[in-house]
Amino acid sequence: MSLHAIIARRQRALIASWVRSPLVQVQVESPGALPGLVFISDAGEAGMASGVGRRDERNVAMVTRAGDPDTQASCWVAARYSGYRSAYLAFIREAYGVRATSAELAGFDVDHLLNRARSPQDSTFIRIEAIPAAANQDWGRLFEKAASDPRFYANQQRERRTMSWVICAKLAGQAPPNGPGDQAGINRLVQYFVSIGLDAAEARDGLNSMLSFAYKFR
Repeated sequence: MSLHAIIARRQRALIASWVRSPLVQVQVESPGALPGLVFISDAGEAGMASGVGRRDERNVAMVTRAGDPDTQASCWVAARYSGYRSAYLAFIREAYGVRATSAELAGFDVDHLLNRARSPQDSTFIRIEAIPAAANQDWGRLFEKAASDPRFYANQQRERRTMSWVICAKLAGQAPPNGPGDQAGINRLVQYFVSIGLDAAEARDGLNSMLSFAYKFR
């Protein structure tokens, strides 16, 4: 199986999981919290956390359960850790038995689902995935830059975060609105969320709330 096929499968699986339950975790306070929280959204058996290759478990963790790695395996890194691109490739090798190279990530950024500038501690663990590069960078320079303002209480205190409307859109490769006033951009995202089975009014309310809040200091 190619790396791009694995990335596409993981993207679909994670989005489908979030559609079923909004409790999908993207940030926790420490690696010790991972086994009990990663699979909380499906109320199933807890996972097992382990290291990835020879990397320090204080920096990188892999959380698994028996079954399909698309849904039963994930890679997490400390907010301070800079080697997450190679950690992701090592995770793919361990979870799927596929020895992919960095060149095969062309068109994708390995990045934190929640941008690490929003993490209150450099020791918190954030889930990483391969994200379409253009969308990832656009979300980074627009919404994530605004949402990373240190004046937000959550950026100072909240160590646990769940997946959100904007994280789902970024993972899916959807471009961000230019801000809370970009109704065309918001409408486009609402149409995307409807296409994956979500309610249009709920999607619009969620997006408007997140955008208005993130841009309050801009």
